[in-house]
Amino acid sequence: MGYEDHIYPLMDLDKDVQSDQDEELICFLSCCLTLQAEQGEDNAEIKDIFKIGKKKKKAEKASTEIALLVESVLAELKAVAEEDAELNRQEKPAINKLKKLYILTDVLTKKQLQPMFLDHGVLTILKNWLEPLPDGSLPNRNIREAVLKILNDFPIDLEQQCRKEQLKQSGLGKVIMFFSKFDEETAANRKLAKELVDKWSRPLFNKSMRFEDLKNFEVESVSRRPSVKWGTSKGAGMSSRDPNFDLAGFSQGARSGQSSSSRQHASRPEAMSMDFVVRPQSKVDPDEVRARAKRVVQDQRHAKMNKKLKQLAAPKRKQLQATKLSVEGRGMVKYI
Repeated sequence: MGYEDHIYPLMDLDKDVQSDQDEELICFLSCCLTLQAEQGEDNAEIKDIFKIGKKKKKAEKASTEIALLVESVLAELKAVAEEDAELNRQEKPAINKLKKLYILTDVLTKKQLQPMFLDHGVLTILKNWLEPLPDGSLPNRNIREAVLKILNDFPIDLEQQCRKEQLKQSGLGKVIMFFSKFDEETAANRKLAKELVDKWSRPLFNKSMRFEDLKNFEVESVSRRPSVKWGTSKGAGMSSRDPNFDLAGFSQGARSGQSSSSRQHASRPEAMSMDFVVRPQSKVDPDEVRARAKRVVQDQRHAKMNKKLKQLAAPKRKQLQATKLSVEGRGMVKYI
């Protein structure tokens, strides 16, 4: 079967699907799968997907077709990962994942399909693509980078119990933690892995993902912190501030051989430790800033309106221009 044999059934599918968005998703996935047919690889299951039998309800048919196509893509990605693992055991080049990387980057980046891919267990397949091969070697750098970017883009809400269980059962978290601490990994991929670890670990430790909650927590912690009272030292530094300090006694004590610890010395300045744990309180009031910006916009608007009103109220003056006289008398007003 040629490329046209895969495309023509989609023309009948467009007549039955009511939603334009579902039509776009189906056509997108089908085009990705037909690329495999262009290379001469026939898959009986994929052919059966595009065979349309009796008409069903439009909405049910659209969701069913999308689910079947999603499962087909995941089955293809899983088979590719298993083939590479087997080739690696046979000490042969494992390049199937690299050849099929376009399916991963084109299909899994569709926002409308990402929740459905999560429901069908895409995290386990991504873990198979990302984990080291049987001989301990890492997958290609482009594969690692693509998978990490896709995971950062996926809407994995760990506050939902089902998503948390999916991530736990997939074992993907251990692989991401490995890449976040692996020294031989590139700096860009290690940064992506660390962002994933931080984003996924916050819900596990009941930490909020919102910056407003972080700000409120710091304000409460500062309010509960007891005020620190610095004690006054009784050393020589305070004695120098005493107005009744006896200089004569000091000179006599110095001559009588007193210990050097009782003598007056300038204190050496020490560098302040920069290990701050509390963020300084902001001196900017957001409400005041918004009100000020609103006033500026209103003032500009009023200034433009006043300028326009002045232009309308001003008398219209015609530009005075000298009249061109004709020797023959053309254009002259004749009075009888």
